[in-house]
Amino acid sequence: MKPITLQLKKRLKYRIDMSCLSTLSKNSSSLASKIIMYGNKQFKIKDLFSIKGDDVNNIVIKSSVHLLDNIGKKLRDINITVYGDVGYSLGEQMISGKLEVYGNTLDYTASGMKGGSIFIYGDTGNYTCGKSNSLNEGMIDGLLFIKGNVGNNSIERMRRGNIIIEGNIGDYGCHQMISGTVMIKGKIGKFFAEEIKRGSIFTKDKNLVKNYNKSNNAEYNFTSFFIKEISKIISKNLFINNNSLVRYCGHKDTNNLSEIFLFKG
Repeated sequence: MKPITLQLKKRLKYRIDMSCLSTLSKNSSSLASKIIMYGNKQFKIKDLFSIKGDDVNNIVIKSSVHLLDNIGKKLRDINITVYGDVGYSLGEQMISGKLEVYGNTLDYTASGMKGGSIFIYGDTGNYTCGKSNSLNEGMIDGLLFIKGNVGNNSIERMRRGNIIIEGNIGDYGCHQMISGTVMIKGKIGKFFAEEIKRGSIFTKDKNLVKNYNKSNNAEYNFTSFFIKEISKIISKNLFINNNSLVRYCGHKDTNNLSEIFLFKG
């Protein structure tokens, strides 16, 4: 079986809701006849996309553009690979499966994510891993890897899960974080981790540890295990070992039970 491959037949003027890809039946022929809105008219998917392949569990979108919204919304047990940019709400409330994007995404990426894995080899917009409209929490579980930069107001009220950001993150990141693990290789914007409750943050930004106490020099076995396992999943060496980390905890605000692992050098 070959992956179902979609490619736009024409240049778009209007946005398209692609959430229908998350609810495919076992019959690949049903995709072609699915109805989607384009502008103020209804079209079958086959009217706007060329469709090849028959594996409903593996979908490829070629030459994607930023007008394709809700790809992977509430996704369950399906793998979707996108070549090109995507629109709003990629992976919103995703439950399981895998999303890969070789391009950039707009706002609300992975909002309310509940599980599965998302790999983005580009930048994401504002409100990445933010609260979904119907939920009072942001990321509930899962893994998110972002090769590029992340916009403002991202990672709000994160409950669980793991986020790796190789680029920078904008202002108001990790607001009211409840738990989970966030690793940021690049620069961090203003007002980071305001009203944070718990969770672990890996960073090079020394400004974040000003109000924390430095921990002792004990070896952190769990960090070695965590970094090793995450490196396997993302197929990338995270350039970190215990000898390059200093742990800070015990914030002056007693309601803040978070910890920060600061990269040395």
